[in-house]
Amino acid sequence: MIMKRPRVVLPVPYYFSPMLLGKAVLLTSLAGCAAVVQPGRGLTRIHRARREPRVCSTPRAQVNSDSRATEEYFDYLLGRKKTAESEDCPSVIVGGGRIGTLLLDLGSRRGYKDVLVGRGEAIPEDHPGPVYVCTHASDLDAVVSACPEAKKSDLVFLQDGFLERSFQKHGLYDVSQATLWMALMRKGGKPVDGVNSAAPEGLSTVHGKWAGALSMRMGTGNLICREMMQRDARRNMLEKLVFVSAYNLVGTVHGGIPVGEVAQKHGEEVGAMCRELASFIRYTLSVSLFAGLDERLEAYARQLDFLPTALPLKEFEFRNGYFYRYSLMAGTRTTADGRKIEMPDTTPIHTEYLQFAVENGIIAQSMLDSVKAIA
Repeated sequence: MIMKRPRVVLPVPYYFSPMLLGKAVLLTSLAGCAAVVQPGRGLTRIHRARREPRVCSTPRAQVNSDSRATEEYFDYLLGRKKTAESEDCPSVIVGGGRIGTLLLDLGSRRGYKDVLVGRGEAIPEDHPGPVYVCTHASDLDAVVSACPEAKKSDLVFLQDGFLERSFQKHGLYDVSQATLWMALMRKGGKPVDGVNSAAPEGLSTVHGKWAGALSMRMGTGNLICREMMQRDARRNMLEKLVFVSAYNLVGTVHGGIPVGEVAQKHGEEVGAMCRELASFIRYTLSVSLFAGLDERLEAYARQLDFLPTALPLKEFEFRNGYFYRYSLMAGTRTTADGRKIEMPDTTPIHTEYLQFAVENGIIAQSMLDSVKAIA
């Protein structure tokens, strides 16, 4: 990657709680690692950096996670199962894009007459089956607004990205969510499943009320979608968030090259960014991703040698924007009791690539400006 600056040494990636000013902040150093970017070579190595230890008065551990996952896990251990099994049945499909068309086709193979509605169109209240939401993440407000209250528990979200803020905004706590590791180049095309040498059991997962129904429907097209508890399905969703954010950003900076080429030619760069984003998730959401992350993501990426990388504006807020909004908190902050603290960038490699993309006209500054810092 050709950088405008001759040499950039990124700061040590300290991680912090996203609790707002006036609350205690926990800064955690990850073994003093610093990333070095050199002109023409991209991210070349990780070296040790000696730093004076930081002292934070009244540190408080960060636990920004969903307690329902823990409750569900204990239900599993104690043999209690609250979610009833579901089977495929006539469904409502919101959005007639690539994923919506695929689900519609799979349903027709099983003899079902699904109801297809457009983005923002009214969802039939008397339809008994699931409601598959196959729109852009930016359309979720319109979809939820068009959904009758009685049908909200039947919503099944299939978008990539971090949707939990949207769920909280609309009070959606019992919906189903799927993470689909597959690629569709065109509407009506043949999907490429996420099964690979590092994940022979498949990568796609689903949890919630209609998990069984979606898993069965995907199986009609020989696509694997495993039913999981919310706890592990959430980890899978966050892993996909890391993948789409890191691989698309590195690939875009290198000219929109295919995902597979990113893995083949820029594996060290994208690997470092994936580890940085995964560590950020660990220290802000208290969620550790599954072991073998590097190998699994690289193996999946190598299957996608035909899929170009991009940073769609409609999806930015829910993908890279999720990480960048915390980076905007970097700098000097004043606590409620008047103390000044230095907040480091939580994902410096990720931020450096975004800034490079803006400086070189690859993406517009307005894309970054569309993300609001935590107030």
